[in-house]
Amino acid sequence: MHEMSIVEGLLEAVTKECESHPGAKVVLVRVRVGALRLVVPEVMESCYAAATLGTALENSRLMVESVAATARCPQCRHEFAVQEQWFECPQCRAIGGELLTGQELDLVNIELAEPEAVATA
Repeated sequence: MHEMSIVEGLLEAVTKECESHPGAKVVLVRVRVGALRLVVPEVMESCYAAATLGTALENSRLMVESVAATARCPQCRHEFAVQEQWFECPQCRAIGGELLTGQELDLVNIELAEPEAVATA
């Protein structure tokens, strides 16, 4: 299950980013994951929940945005959806192409509650 190793790296990045916001509580972490990464969003969210138990990130939520895979044909330059890593242009039938999207693994943003908001909640 490679989702757990992805989550572990993500938690390191979130923890490091939160060092510049002492006392703030993480509410939501948004990530963008390309379809070719073969990540199951529900599994990744479960791994996140398990990995944050007993930490400062407990009760925060992970939101995974899936990004479809697209490529550009080397012959006619048509942009097309990639199906299961098969790069065949639907327009001219050329094989191959330049991958445009689908390999993303990006931390998009971290939503924080400021310390005074946490104290009154």
